[in-house]
Amino acid sequence: MNKKTLFFISLVIVLALSAMLYLPQDNSTLKPRQDKPAQPSSLIRPEFSLPDLQGNLRNINEWDGQYIVLNFWATWCPPCRKEIPEFIALQEEYAEANLQFIGIAIDNEASVKQFALDMGINYPNLIAEMDGIELARQYGNIMGALPFSVIISPKGQILTHQFGLLERSTILKVTQLSKS
Repeated sequence: MNKKTLFFISLVIVLALSAMLYLPQDNSTLKPRQDKPAQPSSLIRPEFSLPDLQGNLRNINEWDGQYIVLNFWATWCPPCRKEIPEFIALQEEYAEANLQFIGIAIDNEASVKQFALDMGINYPNLIAEMDGIELARQYGNIMGALPFSVIISPKGQILTHQFGLLERSTILKVTQLSKS
């Protein structure tokens, strides 16, 4: 085995072990594990401002009073691309019920603009580029994984966070929203 192959195998093993240590084993519960650095339900969301696709600076406070699904993603991330159509549908179905999706793109503006146009994304997408990794960490992404989503209460409390795909059922269970 050459050194590159051995290094790659070692890296995969370390990442797998890290994931097993930090990810909940039972996804039926929405409470984070006790070994995580902070309990989401006890945290108030960090404040930030980022430009949107039109270049306007947007602040997270604009969406106070709503349930927020804050989704850190990138156009080059296959699981990110997979969950976005469901987010588009949920935004349309539950906007009147106080649900707001916000995308935080760990990507360049041109790629995000084209992808948003092609997909018909109907919720704000903010451009964070590589600074988004630090912002995601502030929201609880200790692994640097994408996609990473956070569900925030209307009062600004972090209710839960999700490494990997965020499913419709989880969003509806956490927010307990119904269609108007």
